[in-house]
Amino acid sequence: MHAVADPEHWHLVTYGLSELRSKESPDRLLSGWGFELTLRLAGGGEEPLWAVDLLANLAAYVWTSGHPFAAGHHLDLSGSIRLDTTSPITAAAIVTDPGLGMLDGPFGKVQFLEVVGLTAGELELCRSWSTEGVLDLLARDHPMLVTVLDRTDVSGDARWHDEIALRSARDGSALTELRVATLRWRRRAGRGVVVELGAGAAVALGAALRRELIGPGASFEVIGDTGAVRFATSAKASWAIHGGGVEVAVPAGELDGLAALFHGRTGWGRRPAYPGLHFRVRP
Repeated sequence: MHAVADPEHWHLVTYGLSELRSKESPDRLLSGWGFELTLRLAGGGEEPLWAVDLLANLAAYVWTSGHPFAAGHHLDLSGSIRLDTTSPITAAAIVTDPGLGMLDGPFGKVQFLEVVGLTAGELELCRSWSTEGVLDLLARDHPMLVTVLDRTDVSGDARWHDEIALRSARDGSALTELRVATLRWRRRAGRGVVVELGAGAAVALGAALRRELIGPGASFEVIGDTGAVRFATSAKASWAIHGGGVEVAVPAGELDGLAALFHGRTGWGRRPAYPGLHFRVRP
């Protein structure tokens, strides 16, 4: 962690996701996981030790889940980025750190990936439009993508309203998958399969299904730590276990009813067209 003068902010950089002293990973081109995490946090004064914990938790997620981060990813933090505060920053996007970029190290390449704080509105805009577009607007006020805990939500900023409407209508959604740590699926003896996910992820999934499954060949995938669920347009409703996940075929007449199961309220849900397939939304 070190202080940067212009603009004034703290710059935090992890170490240990890459290889520090010897080559252990099988990929000769990448050092360890191939990246380290960074965070640029507005303000000076007292060292933000809470942010150290945040990056440590994200690094621990990589090690325990086996899922590396990459530029373009975004994540729901399920609460304020700084615990015990009312900061509207409750999500994050992952980008290449504009000051550090990529390093050719002795044990392979290391990319420095910056964690950029987002509001809930901006996270939904990333999903319904594009992460790149949201970060482009953020960078106009903060070129280094410094996270400011009390800033204005881009999605509600009058300066960008017309531009967001124009560009999102022109570009459509760039989202083809949703990565959520809360997704699980399990077999029930003689009773089919249960797909479980958190309430926040359910809200995003319902909106994504309505937005993405709008034509022949369209699909949308939810990816968890231990499996995935893929929804695809089809002439007939069906479901099956395939590989490490569940495949759900969605005809046009089932789309609204299926998407309505994911409204964010906790509880159980199912559709008669999918006997044996149950969904559970957890807190």
